[in-house]
Amino acid sequence: MLWLAMVQRLMGRAAHDVKDSLNGVAVNLEVVRSRAAREGAPASAVAPFADAAGQQLERLTSLLDALLAVARPERDPVDVGVALRRVATLCTASTSADDAEVVVDDEGEEDATTDLAGEVVRLALAAPLLDAVHGDARPATPVRCSMLLAPREVRVTMAAEGRRVAMPAAVAEVVRNAGIRWTDGSQDNGALSLTFPRA
Repeated sequence: MLWLAMVQRLMGRAAHDVKDSLNGVAVNLEVVRSRAAREGAPASAVAPFADAAGQQLERLTSLLDALLAVARPERDPVDVGVALRRVATLCTASTSADDAEVVVDDEGEEDATTDLAGEVVRLALAAPLLDAVHGDARPATPVRCSMLLAPREVRVTMAAEGRRVAMPAAVAEVVRNAGIRWTDGSQDNGALSLTFPRA
């Protein structure tokens, strides 16, 4: 039930960006179509609009990939890095200019799998990120996520300069009972570190 509520929050954030990107693709392609229809129109007259449509389509593809992935059950074993990138994409999508961006410091495609249930892994990642991106601070500093792989664990650190990142009380018990450990965000300059056992 908690994960369902989290999915709804993630989809609510992404809905505006999806519509905005679709509209951007449609508007730019219409400009390309109308200008290309003019006799003797140079390619330079449509190139900027074709590029803009391509960029909007890239953004739309990224959002839809992430939306479809979180709406489906996670495959076992769960790759923490893949789950983090998908959740971060949706947390960054927002209707508010005051909300913070989520940046994932990606250091390659190294295996970061855990044998914990995918729903709980995604819940543990999404819950603190969704709270951290809300524009309570002005300006909202980016939330930086980094991952450290050790022989027996995967550690994800979430930090926002000048702000505390914390595990929301509403999900803390479920996450703890699943075997995920974390700092409370009062250490390391307010950073939250989540530790997942490796598969």
